[in-house]
Amino acid sequence: MKKYGLLLCALVTMTCVHAQVIDSTEFAFGGYIKTDFINTWYMNGEVGSESPLRDFHLPSQIPIGPRDENFGLDFHVKESRFNFDVTTKILGKEIHGFLELDFILSSQGDEKVSNSFNPRLRHFYFEWDRLLIGQTWSTFMIVVVPDDLDFFGATEGIVASRQPMIRYKHKNWMFALENPETTLTRYQESGVEVSEKEILPDVVVRRNFTGDWGMVGIAAIYRTLSGVDTLDNKKRTPAFGLTAGGKLKVGQRGDDFRFMATGGTGLGRYLAANFVAGGVLDENIDINAIPSINGYVAWNHYWMEEKLSSSFNVSGFKAFHDSDLIGGGANAAAFSISGNLKYNPVKQMMLGMELMTGYREVENGINGRFYRLQFSARYSFGYKNRAVYEKG
Repeated sequence: MKKYGLLLCALVTMTCVHAQVIDSTEFAFGGYIKTDFINTWYMNGEVGSESPLRDFHLPSQIPIGPRDENFGLDFHVKESRFNFDVTTKILGKEIHGFLELDFILSSQGDEKVSNSFNPRLRHFYFEWDRLLIGQTWSTFMIVVVPDDLDFFGATEGIVASRQPMIRYKHKNWMFALENPETTLTRYQESGVEVSEKEILPDVVVRRNFTGDWGMVGIAAIYRTLSGVDTLDNKKRTPAFGLTAGGKLKVGQRGDDFRFMATGGTGLGRYLAANFVAGGVLDENIDINAIPSINGYVAWNHYWMEEKLSSSFNVSGFKAFHDSDLIGGGANAAAFSISGNLKYNPVKQMMLGMELMTGYREVENGINGRFYRLQFSARYSFGYKNRAVYEKG
């Protein structure tokens, strides 16, 4: 009996401790349903049926060459997304998890009959106190983008990368070790390849500044570009960059000014959706990091408070290639200009129209351009629930 009494006491104690340790769990799900109606005039050639440029602005896909006008009309719902968020308070600290999916860049599906497309993983991570582990936006990306209808918007001017990482946050500082991925162009060629020879993570340090005036972030990255020669000898070279971006409040209606500027060498896939490689090989198969700069400026203006607004932006990218090493077909520069009008009959719904032009130029000077008129309709939704555990 004594033994059973001790066991019962232990069970009661564990139950009480469990009740005291876990205070509450909250979960939420949300997302939006968005339909895009896209009319595009390609000025320098056709775009393949599988090209992502048919769904959103991707500068590396803009056709280049002699004048050859083509018209494209595309309807899709691929940007629609769903997310799930859960937070548990335990041992006086919170554990927070987040999952988000959409359908952009799906490798499965077509428009012939059912328009079925695979879901795509965007974010999947958890946070415990100051530590984040999982996949989300790179710490090098200041997550401030123009309020465009286009999925990417000012693609040429932004840092855009989601990847697995370990991130530690202390007040307004962030320190991260992130997934390395080296992209290279072969000697006197133009294509971009992945080496998969990395042994060191990308290292990012970031500082955020916030106030009643808005937010500004500054981040620095150090990475190692890795490759291999024909004798299986590993080749490496350092790469680094600095970026700054933010959103500044303007006036009383809710207007804001948004910007981002980035420069460095060997940044490659971090900028402009992998517009150029991180490095180019020379005749000795040594890696030469490619310098580049990019950025954008955008103004978001409310014509009617919470009902009618517009966003206008200009975005650009420039790579500084060594013409002795790179092929004439390598991407060298890109820019875009866009403006829109958005109407919110209610907070959860948006109807909009947007005009955009995009431009791409390669190293030998050949270029191309497109003009786009886009209509979009979006419904945002969300639900939040809380389960409370009574303390023993």
